[in-house]
Amino acid sequence: MNFAATRPLILVASVVSLFLVSPGLFAAGPPYEGRPVQTVLEELRAGGLELVYSSNLVRPNMRVTTEPLVLDPVGLAGEILGPHELGLQAINGTWIVVRAPPLLESGQETESSDARQSGTEVMEVEEITILASRYLLFSNSQFFIDQRAIQALPDLGEDPIRSAHRLPGTAAGGLSSRSHFRGGENHETAIYLNGLKLIDPFHIRDYHSIFSSVDARAISGMEAYTGGFPVTYGDQMSGVLLLESSRPEQPLHTELGLSVYNVSLLNSGRSSGENVDWLVSARRSNLDIILADDLGEPDYFDVFAELGIQLSESQRLSFNVLYADDQVRVITEGDPEELEQSLSDTKNSHYWLSLQSEWTPSLSSRTTISLSRLENQRRAEVNDPERMVARALDVRDVDIYGFQQDWTYDALAGHSLRWGLGVRSESATFDYRGAAEYRGFYELYPGIENPVRRAVNAAPEGNSYSLYLGDRWQLTESAGLEMGLRWDRQTYTEPGYDNQLSPRVSFMLATGEATEFRATWGRYYQSQAIQDLQVEDGLERYFAPQRADHWIAGLQHRFAQGYRLRTEAFYKRYDRLKPRFENLFDTLVMIPELAPDRVMLDPESAESYGIETTIEYGGGTELDWWATYTWSKVHDRINGSSQPRSWDQRNSLQAGLAWKRGPWEVGLAFSIHSGWPTTGMEFELIPVEPEEEDDEDYTVLPVPGPRNAEQLGTFAQIDFRVSREFEVSRGRLSAFFEVSNLTNRDNPCCVDYDIDEDENGEVFLDRAVENWLPIIPAIGIFWEF
Repeated sequence: MNFAATRPLILVASVVSLFLVSPGLFAAGPPYEGRPVQTVLEELRAGGLELVYSSNLVRPNMRVTTEPLVLDPVGLAGEILGPHELGLQAINGTWIVVRAPPLLESGQETESSDARQSGTEVMEVEEITILASRYLLFSNSQFFIDQRAIQALPDLGEDPIRSAHRLPGTAAGGLSSRSHFRGGENHETAIYLNGLKLIDPFHIRDYHSIFSSVDARAISGMEAYTGGFPVTYGDQMSGVLLLESSRPEQPLHTELGLSVYNVSLLNSGRSSGENVDWLVSARRSNLDIILADDLGEPDYFDVFAELGIQLSESQRLSFNVLYADDQVRVITEGDPEELEQSLSDTKNSHYWLSLQSEWTPSLSSRTTISLSRLENQRRAEVNDPERMVARALDVRDVDIYGFQQDWTYDALAGHSLRWGLGVRSESATFDYRGAAEYRGFYELYPGIENPVRRAVNAAPEGNSYSLYLGDRWQLTESAGLEMGLRWDRQTYTEPGYDNQLSPRVSFMLATGEATEFRATWGRYYQSQAIQDLQVEDGLERYFAPQRADHWIAGLQHRFAQGYRLRTEAFYKRYDRLKPRFENLFDTLVMIPELAPDRVMLDPESAESYGIETTIEYGGGTELDWWATYTWSKVHDRINGSSQPRSWDQRNSLQAGLAWKRGPWEVGLAFSIHSGWPTTGMEFELIPVEPEEEDDEDYTVLPVPGPRNAEQLGTFAQIDFRVSREFEVSRGRLSAFFEVSNLTNRDNPCCVDYDIDEDENGEVFLDRAVENWLPIIPAIGIFWEF
């Protein structure tokens, strides 16, 4: 172990916490055969080789096929790339990975820097990987986590979407797979798979969306924007997650998996002529077997399949299916006399056909035709005779037919043009019925209707349209400018709302070989998704699209011996916000829309701003580590006053390390952040005239304090994972053991209030703090052959 490298880790990890997973996160030493190509390239770069590559060319699942004979860095890189129809091209002393040029000998150069201006280069400028951490040339707030790193992270449920919790500027409670990017609501992040925007790709959707429905072993990695994303992506205010499925590297490959969370099967391969390839992934939950009956029955499964056909050298057609089915019963109170449960029946399906065409070496397109369908029924009941008896039925069906076409043109000197259009036909039906009767302390909440009855039926339908045009302009060898304009419109809203125009611009300047400065400004709109009509809160109409402006400035520097430092400041201004509903005290209740602490918030505007600093060490063959600190603030402007959002976390410290030696692999992640805001409560005793002799001569009046003026306790958590690989007669076995919340720390999430009496008959307000998840161990094994 490199103890010189561990000393700065100890200092940083004492004050900072996790993020930034580099593609070389789990490097191993020679021999090279069988190791990921990306890992070897990262080691060569850490050793001083000036090398850049596209993650679309050098995919995470590519392996070194034969032991290289050449040992000098350039020759070695060329030799391991050759079997994958890749090679090297030298530009201004930097080696760039390109498609299918002749294998280069050590020190050989094929073209001068003049080729960059000739329009003949095959690399797409914005996709050139500048750093192992995947900060791309023009983009602020952009990250990449490859498949191997996602699988090695100690994260609950083997969930690729949950790995986004470790990104700088991200707030997450620990239960839901969703996350808040830089102060935004958790539905302000779009999730794409193979070019299609997914609708609610989560299991246990009706109770905090605990797991995503995408198998981490079926994707090559996840690219994430936490802000400042280009005009290619729209109708979203905060972030974008881009997932691409793995392309088969072998004629036939099968994986069988068994863990606490699920049993899984993955099969992929390609035909002998390599013109047809396929991937099929299927998972079924084991939690209904593992959990005790009094906690519920989370029975769900998901299937993803892709069939690719190489129509010609320049055209590839792919058929994609993502299907998830939930039959979930969640129980928060199992006593039959005080039963609290939710029954959820959800079918979420996506079908899409994608045609990728390279019309010329400089002109390419991607055309996608899709059908997305959500069928969801929720039945929930709360039977607490002392506080609330409630029932809710929520049935919603959504159908979305889509057409999307995206074009790229790179023949203009110094320019790379992107343009596209999208059309979606959308329809939905809603049937909601809810009723609640409040008793005891709950019926004393000020301003509530008791009992409450609610029934809403709606059937909206209409279209969504989008157009965009972007230009990525290489001004000089060290400076670049990206400009774009996007137009969106929706017609399923009544009355219709104005067109949305979103201009965006980014600038990059390299000052020397190791330092880059980036600045971004952009306008981002988000319409209310057709499936998100707030019928559960009694609303029957859609609101105008919300708007956010992003200002981002970032500075990044690469040090010797594999160290990197990055600082990024952001400011986000929200306008035209729609009303939202929150529970003041307890967010984990079974029927949140009928709880007495439910309030409607109608902000005039909101602001989010902060600064993120990340340091990473990725130069070792056994040990990598990373750490990040974020200071941020997010607040709403409501009735002229500033109120913190419920997920505001002023200080966030995260750190992690990964160590690999031989077949062993260890990951450790540490996270600590300021406690989230909460609302306090007091009570008043109001004298009353008793109706009978033994009645109380007073009533209790709950008095909520200023919203979010108090703060919950600090959140701190350590996650651990260890895995080992075993070579067997046929294929390879890998086993893992991981623990979430290793120290079993109580991390406060919410508060429950009630009135009680002490031994002397004195009335007092009982404040019970509830916590996020306790210690959760998990084991699993995978057989690959």
